[in-house]
Amino acid sequence: MYITPGQYFQAYRDLKRTSLSHSTCKLVIFVSCLDVDSLCAAKIFSMLLKKELIQYQLLPVVGYKDLKSHYSKLDSDVTNIVLIGCGAMLDIESFFDIEPEEFLDTETEVGDRGDLDLDLDLDLQKGKNPHFKRKIYIIDGKRPWNLDNLFGSDIVVCLDDGFVDGNLLAEKKAYEALVVAEQEEGSGSGSDSDSDSDSRPESEFDSEDGGDTDVDFPSDNEFIINSQDSEDTVSRKRKLQERHSKQVKKQRHQRKLQNEEIISSYYNQGSTIGTANSITVYALLTAIGETNLESLWIAIIGTSSLDSQYPEIYDKLQPLLKEEVMRLNPQHESTKKRADQTMLRIERDYHLFLLRHWTLYDSFFYSSHVNSKLNLWTDEGKKRLHKLFAKMGVSLAVAQQKWLYMDTKVKRQLPIIFRRYLPIYGLEGIVREGFVKTYGYTGSLSAMECVEALSALLELDEKFIQDSLKLNEEDSRLIDNEEERIRRRMERKESSWLKNFWSTWDALNINKSLSSSSTTPSSLAKLKGSDLLFRGLEYAKNLQQITFRTGMSLLERKMIKNLKLYRLCVLNDGAVPDLEIFINPLMLSKLGSWLIENLAELDFINGNHSLKPLVVASLDANSDTYLVIGMAPRYPRGMTASEKAKLLQEQGNNKITAESMTTRLNTFSVAFQQLSQTSGAKVRVDSFDNSVIEIRKDDLAPFLEKLTLSGLI
Repeated sequence: MYITPGQYFQAYRDLKRTSLSHSTCKLVIFVSCLDVDSLCAAKIFSMLLKKELIQYQLLPVVGYKDLKSHYSKLDSDVTNIVLIGCGAMLDIESFFDIEPEEFLDTETEVGDRGDLDLDLDLDLQKGKNPHFKRKIYIIDGKRPWNLDNLFGSDIVVCLDDGFVDGNLLAEKKAYEALVVAEQEEGSGSGSDSDSDSDSRPESEFDSEDGGDTDVDFPSDNEFIINSQDSEDTVSRKRKLQERHSKQVKKQRHQRKLQNEEIISSYYNQGSTIGTANSITVYALLTAIGETNLESLWIAIIGTSSLDSQYPEIYDKLQPLLKEEVMRLNPQHESTKKRADQTMLRIERDYHLFLLRHWTLYDSFFYSSHVNSKLNLWTDEGKKRLHKLFAKMGVSLAVAQQKWLYMDTKVKRQLPIIFRRYLPIYGLEGIVREGFVKTYGYTGSLSAMECVEALSALLELDEKFIQDSLKLNEEDSRLIDNEEERIRRRMERKESSWLKNFWSTWDALNINKSLSSSSTTPSSLAKLKGSDLLFRGLEYAKNLQQITFRTGMSLLERKMIKNLKLYRLCVLNDGAVPDLEIFINPLMLSKLGSWLIENLAELDFINGNHSLKPLVVASLDANSDTYLVIGMAPRYPRGMTASEKAKLLQEQGNNKITAESMTTRLNTFSVAFQQLSQTSGAKVRVDSFDNSVIEIRKDDLAPFLEKLTLSGLI
């Protein structure tokens, strides 16, 4: 089933009532460990549960296999399971092998459960669904929703933002019609001949009935055979009955095909992100009246993490977050700083990479927005950047000073200078409103800076990279079985991702002040709160430099193949110096985003408006596999709605909607799944993002060839 924001309160009330226990933990939270938005959503939810004194267990999971393994080990006492950042695209009952009858609560009567649960029955389940001992709640912004979860399950509860009622009415009707038809066939209400005729090709019906689907038949009375009817009349009525029966079967068969086509088109349209998980959890807090500035700040960070790859989602949600800041802190503009007070402000922010923690020049150079607009990977692009600084009246010597020590007069004049000169180079989108949290007199952080720091902590594990070579050599010496060696190496890699998750989780524990003690070398395990966050900022600079250096090298050496349907970039051993960095899906996705944004700008400069998708594959030499990610095409930043509509018309797209002018659906999620089942290649589809797969090294070339010929892109 699914619930809308108006029903969140009843759902949470039921979850709280069934999770409270003094003896055992009855609530388990599974959260995707490679996603800043999901991490922030889990953090907000855990803060709420602590306040309500509800015991819970939080389990970060890497992929489908990890999720299923953890679920199978749960105690039977667990009554509530929350999936954050995973589950929306899964058939949960089938995936977990759930038999609803096993969790049916036959002992508790509706009257014994009190008014709270009775309200839930009436509001959410319309009094028709039975009560279960276990519920599974899904908080996941990935789309498309699995329709079995929305319309076919009483155990699964999907927290929806109103998308289902506004956009999936046709799919809901088709799904329900197919369920009814399947039940009728299963119950034997139709004769054997009915089921046989439903499975026959439509051409057979046309040949028998002349292809006429709108035939007028006599009234029901003329079908009834009476005892006084003559033989000719009886024969005529029987023929009418047979003809009418065939016509009904044909119409039923056509309706079934139409409904199946609706469902098939829905699933095959491709995947995207529909909303932020942290916003869904914050909406839950709003419904129960538990919002505060701390939870709002974390929700802002989670939503801001989508801006790099899904800017349309951030642009849609940013005004709502701004209203919340004004509501919870109405005097934020006039409030003066105090040493012991933290404040959340809406301030002018710059779409430049870590400006407050770097130099003005490096912040410009390593900003994806600036890099793509000016083509900084070319010598001509670097000259344009130098001309831009010259026009702004900022010398390169001043621009290369650290922001903290830069001349305050120049910093105060930058907003005016930017407004005057940046539009000349198409960079007017750099200056915009942002969210900044000030920690007394100790410093301030913007939401985007926090996103970069948290992402870097998830992406980089220095200890894993340092120890990997030594451990792999030990495996080669001690283990003869190649499959076992690969399995161990992949387990270590996934284990490092889980450690990164907990480091990132701790980095969100910032109290009332910022410290910079993390500048001294120390182990991540010993760092807490703001120390970890500052360490993440340093990591972010290094990773951004590696990403840009690699991307520029790929473009300069023309290592990106422009195929008919998509572009292909393969990172091999020796071709890329920092190859081990890109075995993390987050890092490979960051590199792919940089490439696709630069290629889109370059195409438009050259008059090519094709907007091709991109496939990036990175070799993991330790496991002899490629990590492959498919990325949807992206509009160049700054395009207006009218320009996007004109572009879609040029491409022959007659169905122009608000969604098609903002989001390009990722069809690789569908193509990869289908080809993994039919290509014969050894493919591992384990990521919660179905457009990310792992494939054996020798199978990559034939797999990509079949992808090109499949017609699925």
